[in-house]
Amino acid sequence: MIIQSLCRYYDILAEDEDAAISRPGYSSGKISFALVLSREGELSYIADLRSDDKKPRPRVMDVPLQPTRTSGIAPYVLCDNARYIFGVEKIKRSEFENKFLKISQKDEPFNCKILAESETEVVLVHQRSRDCFEAFKARQHEVFDFLDDSGIWALFKFLDAWNPENFNKHPKIVEYMNELLNGGNCVFECEGTLLHKKPSVMKAWEQYYFNNEDDDTFTAQCLVTGELDTVARIHQYPIKNVVGAQMSGASLVSFNDDSFCSYGKKQSFNAPVGELSVFKYTTALNYLLSHPEYRMQIADTTVIFWAETSGTACEEIVNFFFDPHEGVAESNGEIPSDPVRKENWLKIEQMRDILDKVRKGQKIHTEDIGANPETNFYMLGLSPNNARLAVRFWHVDSFGNFIVRAARHHLDMEIVRDDYDPRYVSLYRLLKETVAKSSDNEAASPLLGGLVMRSILTGTPYPVQMYSAILNRTKVERSINSIRAGFIKAYLLRLARAGLTNLREDMINVSLNVENSNVAYRLGRLFAVLEKAQAETNREMKSTINSKYFASASTTPAVVFPVLLKLAQHHIAKSEWGFKISQGIEETLEGVDEFPAYLSLEEQGMFMLGYYHQRKAFFKKRDEIARESE
Repeated sequence: MIIQSLCRYYDILAEDEDAAISRPGYSSGKISFALVLSREGELSYIADLRSDDKKPRPRVMDVPLQPTRTSGIAPYVLCDNARYIFGVEKIKRSEFENKFLKISQKDEPFNCKILAESETEVVLVHQRSRDCFEAFKARQHEVFDFLDDSGIWALFKFLDAWNPENFNKHPKIVEYMNELLNGGNCVFECEGTLLHKKPSVMKAWEQYYFNNEDDDTFTAQCLVTGELDTVARIHQYPIKNVVGAQMSGASLVSFNDDSFCSYGKKQSFNAPVGELSVFKYTTALNYLLSHPEYRMQIADTTVIFWAETSGTACEEIVNFFFDPHEGVAESNGEIPSDPVRKENWLKIEQMRDILDKVRKGQKIHTEDIGANPETNFYMLGLSPNNARLAVRFWHVDSFGNFIVRAARHHLDMEIVRDDYDPRYVSLYRLLKETVAKSSDNEAASPLLGGLVMRSILTGTPYPVQMYSAILNRTKVERSINSIRAGFIKAYLLRLARAGLTNLREDMINVSLNVENSNVAYRLGRLFAVLEKAQAETNREMKSTINSKYFASASTTPAVVFPVLLKLAQHHIAKSEWGFKISQGIEETLEGVDEFPAYLSLEEQGMFMLGYYHQRKAFFKKRDEIARESE
């Protein structure tokens, strides 16, 4: 299903003129330099194709297909690095001493030539680098020998005449020697045209690519198309840009152990997928991973999403739903003049309108989201696993349903907040609330990201692991903010909605509900009242009831609250407004016949919700009093 969906999306992208996606036989390559050749095969100069940034970045362009390169020698066509094009390599001095000096001490010939060296690195030509160069030269001849093209003939003249030992003597190469040896890829240019972009060269390459079948071919029914096709023995096009995976790329489908195989079949013949389907799904996947508008990061999981339509309207909305720009959430109703802030402000307004519709139970239309709500929408979570990728989650739905569920998540998270608190919380910010502020590692547990995302996508209760992590962090740090309170409220709300608790939905509110008779909720409010009484009596106390009793009050109230109520009598006696404190205690204790010996996890959440609501109500009253006095 995943591969089929990616293949269908490749076909959509291939018909979209604005989507620069590789055709069969080509792949995206990161190119640093163009080696400009004269018609006589001389290296005229080297063109730097990298960006002008402080840290130059290679240019991405389509080049003849570059499959995964393992330990063997495997030259590419018309695009490669210095080891293959020039037969020269730069290695660390320690590696050089281990590989070459020790061998020479065993009376074996010192079969390498040092071109340059420093305290840490050595530039040299040795047998393997020579073999790489010879393989590269042979590869170009193999593909283009029959082609009558002046640029290709110039390339042949250059390669046939090249001596790797002259590398550091060439005046044009010396200028970029370090950059070339650092692994940047090079292409060739002649008479003002890049060779791999010349129509005649492309035609010759495509004829070679499609007619050159591997001897080890296997024909079977393709799992993607259902038709008989040449099955790929290995899915040799690496998937790149998955955070944490190998820089050279990783595989989504691979068999590397005999225990995974059956019926005597080798490697990916056990899951037969045609060569063209492999190319399509890997190309589409790399395209999605290389474009930020289709991608986001949740803990260690790289998430990509796409709709079966051209353009990026759907993806932009989704990106904003999960990563809203919190800084522009409040603008006092005025449209910002800065273009970027204005665009973000408009998206926030669009998001608010969608949430209002979902809150009222109204249907989402095309004009609300800028796309057909019935469009198929996909979300795929990938995490690294050495040279392979693990699928964290896979979700398929219509785009309209997806937006409704994402909106429901934000509605469930709604909570009374201060003006500087974010109106809509990103998933990254939510997960970060589970990490200790003093911890050096700011990453949340990899497990939580996938579990929370799955709950959002399916509209089911949130994972208890995330809920427990939020509760524990609140108890340890003895503080609760709008994000933690919002998630506790959302967790309890979904639990009540699913009928998995004795709590009712009307007991879980956005702001303070003085009518709520839930004992845990009232005890949370009582704790806030007692804390306020202490603070008003003595503002300079270093040890407060919050710092000493918050964790135990939220778990074992019967042990703590009798002590706190007795302590409160001292505060009441000293306070000028003691009678108001007494009224507050009596009000919050209404309906509480006895203090429970122990609060369950759900009751602990209600306790913290009551505590948070009551504290916010204190500040709200102050604001109202201040406004009335003006």
